[in-house]
Amino acid sequence: MLLRGERFAARLGFNFLATLPNKQLVAQAYYGATLKRFFCASQPHKFNYFDFGTKMIPHPDKAHKGGEDAYFVHKNVLAVADGVGGWAEVGVDPGLYSKKLMKNMDEFVKKSWEIYKLSPRQLIIDAAESNKEVGSSTVCVVVLDEQRPLLHTALIGDSGYLLLRKVENNLKVLIHSKEQQREFNFPYQIGSEGDPPQIADVSRHQVQNNDIIVVGTDGLFDNLDDQQIVNVLKPFLQASDEIPDTSLVAEMIADLAYKCSLDMKYMSPFAKKARAAFYDFRGGKSDDITVAVGQVKLVGRQKSLEQENFE
Repeated sequence: MLLRGERFAARLGFNFLATLPNKQLVAQAYYGATLKRFFCASQPHKFNYFDFGTKMIPHPDKAHKGGEDAYFVHKNVLAVADGVGGWAEVGVDPGLYSKKLMKNMDEFVKKSWEIYKLSPRQLIIDAAESNKEVGSSTVCVVVLDEQRPLLHTALIGDSGYLLLRKVENNLKVLIHSKEQQREFNFPYQIGSEGDPPQIADVSRHQVQNNDIIVVGTDGLFDNLDDQQIVNVLKPFLQASDEIPDTSLVAEMIADLAYKCSLDMKYMSPFAKKARAAFYDFRGGKSDDITVAVGQVKLVGRQKSLEQENFE
């Protein structure tokens, strides 16, 4: 069965696994972007924001219930959560906790944005403390500062993010977040039985206009390395610094991760980590896969962090 992104690719004649879209596919995306820019121009933004797209693909055995991952996206927030699968062994649906966690974040951001706009860790803490579902989850939250060129991030476990920037004609990975693991394949987690949400690892990153954030659960990063993600993104940035269709990019990244997850001969990032921990494993890691792609849009002229500190 061909995935939707793969069907686009097959119809337009390029090798999906190579993730090198031809000019016609990119042109199609840019046509959609032209319409989007026309609409946005009539409704200008007052604050920094993400142009974002998302895609979630459940594990094949969990597709009937929508998988166990969840996400929440907002013009200034990208968040993903991965319900810990071990709860299924005691009769608990692992997806209930992660989905409620993201629902809580959605409600809190809508009601009390001023509290959370500089503190994704506080958002995690409050969403977790209000979650009465049994279960646990990893989580990653990335917040774009409304008025300064900054990202505020917080994560627990092995959900994470990439920060990328186009420099001349190259797309560079500036940051790959560090996992919180007790040992191989044993991530920190929050929940009814888990770690306190206060342990969230927080960071702050200076950004530039059109920087790209890729946020994902471990189903993404266990199956694709940084360069494979870059290879999907690069063709969409050849004609401009702006991604013409973030939803299509998120879909293609997720589709490729899914395809790799089912390949038992593929030496995946997960397989490499397993072997480093002295486990005999080869192939992709079949899992729920959730991807959120956000491109930073800075409004007006903004000082860099160095300028702020200097002044």
